[in-house]
Amino acid sequence: MDWPRFGRVALKPFSAGLSEAEWKGLYETFRDPEVAEWNGSTPLRSPFWLFKRFVLAEARRKDRVAFVILDEKGEYLGTLELYDLTPEEATLGILIGRKDRWGQGYGTEAVRAALDYAFRVLGLRRVKLRTFAHNLRARRAFAKAGFREVGLGPGPQGKGGRVHGGVP
Repeated sequence: MDWPRFGRVALKPFSAGLSEAEWKGLYETFRDPEVAEWNGSTPLRSPFWLFKRFVLAEARRKDRVAFVILDEKGEYLGTLELYDLTPEEATLGILIGRKDRWGQGYGTEAVRAALDYAFRVLGLRRVKLRTFAHNLRARRAFAKAGFREVGLGPGPQGKGGRVHGGVP
């Protein structure tokens, strides 16, 4: 298994197929109200079979590469994707769905694995992301992984805007 790795995490491509435990973790991540709030969305209400169908269709798109994040024991932690993929750049999205693992550096390690993959394997020149200004935990993780803040844009009401970042 030659999956992207950094520190304690491995990024398992959706194209490698997900185990039932990974599917369950992914489904629960998107159903969790707290995770949804940090992601600026609403909790998923779709039945599992429909969610799975949608995720598989999205994973086949040519403008994205999707991964589940696995910890040092091979257990599900969350999801990461590089989307809006062009030959030059991509946008990074990450969700650590296991709240009992928040604040332990897994997100930073997953981002570093994704950046290595993006630059070394895909040959990209730039990876960017967006996160809410109030999400200090994510902003710290992104800064540790080498991102720099490059601007503020509109965010959801009361959330103080979005921070845009990029890694050249």
